[in-house]
Amino acid sequence: MNYATINPVDNKLIKEFPLDAFPDLNISQEAFKVWKKLTVDERGAQLRKVALILEKNKKRYAELITLEMGKPLREAEYELNKTLTAFDYYIENAPIFLQNETVKSNASKSYISFEPLGIIFSVMPWNFPFWQVFRFAIPTLISGNVTILKHAPCVPQCALAIQELFDEAGVTKNIFKNYFLSNEDAGHVIADSRVHGISFTGSDATGSILAAQAGKHIKKCVMELGGNDAFIVLEDADLDLAVAGAIKSRSINSGQSCNGAKRFIVNEKVAEVFTTKLIEAVVELKVGDPLDETTNIGPLARKDLLEKVKKQIADSVARGANAYYGSEVPNTEGNFISPVVLTNVNANVTSFNEEIFAPVWSVISVKNEEEAIATANNSVYGLGASIWSSDKAKAEGLAVELEAGNVFINDIVKSDARLPFGGIKRSGFGRELSEYGLKEFVNIKTVYIN
Repeated sequence: MNYATINPVDNKLIKEFPLDAFPDLNISQEAFKVWKKLTVDERGAQLRKVALILEKNKKRYAELITLEMGKPLREAEYELNKTLTAFDYYIENAPIFLQNETVKSNASKSYISFEPLGIIFSVMPWNFPFWQVFRFAIPTLISGNVTILKHAPCVPQCALAIQELFDEAGVTKNIFKNYFLSNEDAGHVIADSRVHGISFTGSDATGSILAAQAGKHIKKCVMELGGNDAFIVLEDADLDLAVAGAIKSRSINSGQSCNGAKRFIVNEKVAEVFTTKLIEAVVELKVGDPLDETTNIGPLARKDLLEKVKKQIADSVARGANAYYGSEVPNTEGNFISPVVLTNVNANVTSFNEEIFAPVWSVISVKNEEEAIATANNSVYGLGASIWSSDKAKAEGLAVELEAGNVFINDIVKSDARLPFGGIKRSGFGRELSEYGLKEFVNIKTVYIN
């Protein structure tokens, strides 16, 4: 496993990075002893320095994101702006969330305190290389923990840039440490008694391995894994609004988002009109250079991911799906793929059952709301789902029936620092963001005074 920057536009190697030695965890442990003694407000003030440098250098960081994983530059800039909202949210609210909570009991005084655990290890993905790291790191750090990062091997310069942010900000030394670790060393980090928690975002296959390792060593963990999100269009939906949502949800990050809609479950009475409008909109999407402001779909992040997606599409067609392709891809050695709408999709088709990390819209026609819910729940995943209907009360009632960690009505599923984010089934367990995410890696301690 090599840590390397390979430009997905042309697959040219830009720079390789050697693996680090196994980290000296005593460095992080000593930093924890200092960091945990600060007040929440003092920690927030230090993290604000990190945010200010991030904001100052947004353009450079956005270009770095695009260089390493290929997302359109304007989306990289949006990712960084979103990251800044997490700083704002936790710096403002963490002092409230972490206050002692008085509980009436038989004691003369009893309360709950929220105390840091120590070193928390994170293994983060390439698709949102800044947002994913910070949405874990900010609440984890402000609650008094320290963190170690093992970032995805294809975004090493993003990982180094994040480390430099902390170093340049002059925060308490070593509260954040990035290491280029082998998978074997990552396993040893999880096993080490000085490490008290693990947060992972990525595939369910890797998540099952890391969760097993965490369980073996009795470590708290949060697993934010894959998704095959349902996008339910009811008979009374505003179809233009639904199509716009379908395009946005599936094309974000060139289709490489765990919470992007993937299965478009449409009432048969409006399926033909919806599908026609969807195909027309997909054809208008421009595939090309992610540095070009007019580009909608950039290259996929890696060559192996491109080959996997091509096979999944071919397998879907072989199993009876019809494919309607969008614009042609640039004639380069890059990881470009034409966006495609798959129709005639059912539970026997590959795209129904597997998460496809690419701009692929799979349309499934259903007879009624009951079948729509059953079809949506017919998945090993349970990350998110959306319902599109002019009857919000009816849609809210149907939301209860969906097996998912996030349900959005007349909007696309998206993460927000103010709301908990995570899934069920093979989409993982635990939550990130909001007060719930903040308290995943704290000791929720009962204090009882008689």
